[in-house]
Amino acid sequence: MAAGSQAIKRKDNKIYVMKWSNLHKTLNKPDADSDASEDEEEPTLHHEFVPHKGAVNRLKTLHGSHIVATWNDESEVGIYDVKAALINL
Repeated sequence: MAAGSQAIKRKDNKIYVMKWSNLHKTLNKPDADSDASEDEEEPTLHHEFVPHKGAVNRLKTLHGSHIVATWNDESEVGIYDVKAALINL
């Protein structure tokens, strides 16, 4: 998954590349008294980031690829290769 930030300071913006794991579908609301099964692993979120010029207004990924396209707050389009971030996940 990929997302972009809209930080107040232009230099603080980033493209986040995320990997979620150990997610489980819930069919019923858990009882307040019951503990989660000891066999189940906790859900985790791993992320890396790539610096981005300006706030991210739009972000598109090329399915099955490590290419990300963004449109920033100054109407500039950027093409990013996030392969290094994906490898670190």
